[in-house]
Parts: sequence; structure tokens; C-alpha cells
Amino acid sequence: MPRTPYQYGTSPRKYEPEYTTKRTTKRKTETKSKPKKVITKKKSIKTQNQTAQKNNSRVKQVIVVMAVFGMLLTISYREIAIMEMFNQKKDMETQLAEIEKENGQVEKSIKEVESTLDWNKIKQIATEQLGMQQKTTTPVDLEKTDSVETETKLIQEEKTSLLEKIVGFFVNK
Repeated sequence: MPRTPYQYGTSPRKYEPEYTTKRTTKRKTETKSKPKKVITKKKSIKTQNQTAQKNNSRVKQVIVVMAVFGMLLTISYREIAIMEMFNQKKDMETQLAEIEKENGQVEKSIKEVESTLDWNKIKQIATEQLGMQQKTTTPVDLEKTDSVETETKLIQEEKTSLLEKIVGFFVNK
């Protein structure tokens, strides 16, 4: 691969490798290998802590996003419910207007029919053809005095305390 100028943060020299290469030498000492293992363990513990922190932060972010999504979903559901109720109200108002219009038309037609009726002609037809008679009224004289006797009973409330009731119970025995 030919060497090209640095572009967009992709230079391999920028980062150190996460792994260490083993160099084979003729002499191996135990003291040098032990600290390397400890160092790699410390590095692995640090990387585990960092990944755990990253995972925790990602979980928190997911929870926050889910909570915001839930709130938005709740708000949109409430808005839809309000719109449905508003549409129902409008429908009921139009039905009410139609019914009131019909009632007005019926009242108008009843008044027209009543105005064309001749009550004297109806009375004449009823007496002549149907044999109906007009009701005769007889006056009735009632005495002006009231003949109903009322008896009033007064109910007295007992205003005695619990102690007085107990004493009265034992005294009356």
C-alpha cells in the first residue's frame, strides 16, 4: 500500500495497538513475564470497567428514549381521543339542528291545520250527525269551613349525654 497523506483520521500511526507482540528472544526470564501478565490483567480489568460503564450509559440512554417515546405515544393517544370526542359532538349538534328543524316544520303545519278548523262547524256536525250533547254544568256549593281535623304531635328530641343515659338506666331499675 503506498503511503498517502493523512486523511479523515484514518492514520494507523495515530493509535497504539491494543495488543502486544511477543518477541522471541533466546533468554526468557520469569520475572519479566509475570509483570506482563499482571499488566495485561490490569488492562483487561480497566477495559472491562470501561465497557461496563459504556453499557450502563447505553442502557440509560435506551431507557430515556423509551420513556420519551412512551410520553409521546400517550400524548398522541389523548389528542386522538379528544379529536374523536370533538367529532362526536359536532355530529350530535348537526343531528340536533335537523331535529329542531323538523320540530319547527311540524309545529308550523299544526298551526296551519288549527287555523283552518272551524270549531262551530265541528260542534254542529257532532250534535247533528253523531248525536252528541253538550255537557251541562251544575254548580256545587261547598261550605267554606274546613271539616278536616288535624292533630299535631310534637316530637321532642332528647338532648342527653351518654353519661346521663347510663345514670338514668341504673336509676330507673
